[in-house]
Amino acid sequence: MKRLWMIVALVGLGSSAGADVKPFMDQMLNEIFLLKPYIVSESAFKDPKNSEKINASLKKMEELSRQINHESRIKKTGFQISGQVLSQQLKETELVFQTGNKSYSLWMLKSTLGVCMSCHTQLPAVSTKFTTLNSGHILVNPFEEAEFLFVIRNFDEAMKLYAQAIKGYPKNMVTSDSVEKSVYRQLFYYARVQRDFKSLASALKESLSNKELPKGLAKKISGLLAAADAMKAETYPSFSNSQETEFRKYIETSLKDELLGDFKFDSPKKELMYLKVSSVLFEYLNLYPETPLKPDILYWLSLCESHYSHRTFYSLPEL
Repeated sequence: MKRLWMIVALVGLGSSAGADVKPFMDQMLNEIFLLKPYIVSESAFKDPKNSEKINASLKKMEELSRQINHESRIKKTGFQISGQVLSQQLKETELVFQTGNKSYSLWMLKSTLGVCMSCHTQLPAVSTKFTTLNSGHILVNPFEEAEFLFVIRNFDEAMKLYAQAIKGYPKNMVTSDSVEKSVYRQLFYYARVQRDFKSLASALKESLSNKELPKGLAKKISGLLAAADAMKAETYPSFSNSQETEFRKYIETSLKDELLGDFKFDSPKKELMYLKVSSVLFEYLNLYPETPLKPDILYWLSLCESHYSHRTFYSLPEL
């Protein structure tokens, strides 16, 4: 599977977007674990005897996503766009399943993990623990299991499996494409969720211990490692709503080249800078959803995130 479990995208909103949506998140999480045995097996997903259970879960999650999107906290923050996309795709997935095209419905269900990641990597967060609930359906492929764990915000275990996927290549079941995605999962996690370039450098250094990585990817990781080492002492600035001038100055200084149309997509340092700046932008928007700077923030985010289009998951411009 290239991508998994689009439906769990909104689970990540619970801890990031506030207590007002948490009851919906808890219900959504329950449906996720009910569906996992069927999502990982196409034959089980298509088996008529499972149709009633699967359809009930899809319907429940579509209803929950609509309720979540009506919450004012979601409607005003950076979660709004991805929340709307997920709600629409859940509705379409349910309709396709009901018409009988179960293979296509399953493909739709697996095809938009990127929307999940766009939510889960917006803000700093702590790892969840769902070991007991997940113990009966562990996937053999470390990358696929890592994807599921990342989506349910079990970051600690997901990072271990992404590292395992990279170090075990090519003798494990992980493709070179998935290895590259694993590296970018590490970038987003350490730069935006953990805000820790020192730990990112350590993870990248560990990845390079695998001398059988594709040459192009090894070169890419080496460049990112050098950039992370150079940034490991940097801190992330925070601004109050009375510091709009200072906030704007920081962003426009950081994105000076991009605002002039000069994008250096081959620069590892720029890649990490985009992640850092976008982290600051998402945090400000989450703290001050009524800010008059919201149109500017969305524009600045598009400059940062357009670089990651098709790289690992949907960027804000794609959504």
